[in-house]
Amino acid sequence: MSIAFTIKAEGSILPVYAPSFRFVYRVLLIVVALMSGPFSLIREVLQFIDPVKYPEEPLFMACLWTAFMVAMFLIWLDEFQARKHAEKKLFDERPIVGLDVEGVEGPKAWEEHPIPITFTIKHLAGRLPTSIEFDPIPSKNGNFSLRFDALPHVERPPQRSAMRYEIFEIGAPQLNAHDMERTRPYQKKILGLFLDDSPMELVQLDYGLSVHFLDGIDRRSQQFVLRFDKQRWRFAIRPLSKL
Repeated sequence: MSIAFTIKAEGSILPVYAPSFRFVYRVLLIVVALMSGPFSLIREVLQFIDPVKYPEEPLFMACLWTAFMVAMFLIWLDEFQARKHAEKKLFDERPIVGLDVEGVEGPKAWEEHPIPITFTIKHLAGRLPTSIEFDPIPSKNGNFSLRFDALPHVERPPQRSAMRYEIFEIGAPQLNAHDMERTRPYQKKILGLFLDDSPMELVQLDYGLSVHFLDGIDRRSQQFVLRFDKQRWRFAIRPLSKL
């Protein structure tokens, strides 16, 4: 509701704030409308009822002050509603991503297929997210870690972005990029070691998967559950929350 200009005093530039002309104009419009409309009628009625108790000048000033306060309230209410609308629109347009997993079912098909499982991420709604990162997923016994590669952005619908992953053994020497590339043909077997690193009594293995991304300059996250069914020998993903 304010604009700023500067003045120079003794070699320094100081900011001076003045009311916005648009704000003053809106106040004046509402005050004039009230004073020439309902408040004018109120003054005439009160003076007709008891001109001694309600002298013209004090009554006029009281109505003018009331009109000013009403104008201020109406402008505040209008700006408050506009701000809430803008916040709702911003929230409704926030990025939402989805994760999918596709693969074969059963240990035999898993063993025979060269790429038994693929993970993808897609843009479901809102603005386009960028700088996508995934939290590492530890195995149930904590001896391995499943890590997805970061992505610069998510493809626009109906396209999907593939999620490349690597399995790391905790405590093992870190491989360089060249050696990691050489291990890719064996990722299926290494993923099996990741899944086997779990208590035998568990039939379903649930792993928390957090996805972080940028919405403009704001950092947002979504949580998913990556589930592996030992009986059917297959993966599934479901969303947990949106932040």
